[in-house]
Amino acid sequence: MSLKHQFLVTTTLTLAEMKARYRNTMAGVLWVMLNPLIMFSVHALIFKYILRLDIDRYFIFLLSGLLPWIFVSSTITQSVHCFITMRESLLSFQIHPMAVILSKCVDHFVNFIIPFIFLFLILSDSESFNWTGIAFLPIAFLSLFLGVFFLALLLSTLQVFFRDTEYITTFLVNVLFFLTPIFYPRHLIPDEYQIFVDINPIYAWVQPFKIALWKFNISNLIEASLLSFGFTFLFGAMAISFWRWTRNELYINI
Repeated sequence: MSLKHQFLVTTTLTLAEMKARYRNTMAGVLWVMLNPLIMFSVHALIFKYILRLDIDRYFIFLLSGLLPWIFVSSTITQSVHCFITMRESLLSFQIHPMAVILSKCVDHFVNFIIPFIFLFLILSDSESFNWTGIAFLPIAFLSLFLGVFFLALLLSTLQVFFRDTEYITTFLVNVLFFLTPIFYPRHLIPDEYQIFVDINPIYAWVQPFKIALWKFNISNLIEASLLSFGFTFLFGAMAISFWRWTRNELYINI
């Protein structure tokens, strides 16, 4: 199967995902904006005005952490079982399984980038940004997208052979939401538990966004970007190795 064919397949699957997601809903594609905006507003209300976290430029802090998290969690939880649910299509048509994962990632990335830009433009009227940091955002987006793609590929392949993967993934995502400092600052975590932040890949993928938008420092941003790509390459190596090891048995087990 040629790359051109797989590109067309991925594009078709992505468009189908986008159309099917909000079909027959009253708000339709507005849910692309509504869901992250509602999540952002609720967290801002609770932690800024009710719990009164003393964080400078909290809206920027929240934007740079919460929206990338939503992309990670929604993509992973909704793609982990896609090889199973698309069994008939994978067996009947010339669709590479990786194209299925890629279409899921692109679909959720679009749902992430649109409200991200929308909120950024709104906040830019009242907040100041370092434009040098903003220039680094494409690198943060790239590392985030590739990291989530490889993690989704690894988990969806595991799901074919270990059907508990879906439930474990959902559980871990829910737990990590509270353990990852995305809506509260890292310094609130006791020193003896800081190690769990250091080994958290989602925090590594989110941190370049926080540094670029919230507290810009070029050396910290470069260090965070290298760590982010380090986790991306790690999951890439794991996903591709496991894929090559199991691909001959994949179609038998789905």
